[in-house]
Amino acid sequence: MSKKHMIEKACINDTKEILLVINTSNHDAFKEIIPQEYFRSPVLSLEDLLKDFEKMIFYVSKSESRIIGVAALQIETRETGRIHWVYILPRHQRKGIGTALLTHLECKARENGLRKLRLLTIEKAYWAVNFYKKLGYDLTEKIKRPWGFDIIMEKNL
Repeated sequence: MSKKHMIEKACINDTKEILLVINTSNHDAFKEIIPQEYFRSPVLSLEDLLKDFEKMIFYVSKSESRIIGVAALQIETRETGRIHWVYILPRHQRKGIGTALLTHLECKARENGLRKLRLLTIEKAYWAVNFYKKLGYDLTEKIKRPWGFDIIMEKNL
């Protein structure tokens, strides 16, 4: 990730840009994997994002003051957190931004005393599964869906 990219805690004024990143990236990544009758686009509404802002800490990656990546951390128990909404705008992918965001979330999780992080992704999204495996996340559970399986991955911190 270049020096002109920075990660910071998101604020409520960032919600419209975060929504754009999540919905654009989700559509690009999953429109071919999830059958049309189950695929939601946009995947997230502003109202739902605002609810998520109340229970998660969002971090954003910015380039030239524009948000190009997002990830959120939810503290579930004293020791366990969950990662949500890891998305990078398609034209900025494969540049280390996702790795930097996840590394940042893991650091923040440790600062909060968490010992384990969990996340959910789609098994057929091989690029996402490989990305998380590369960062040390292991498959722990499969959840049957009409289009295949969602998988839960975990990492001990």
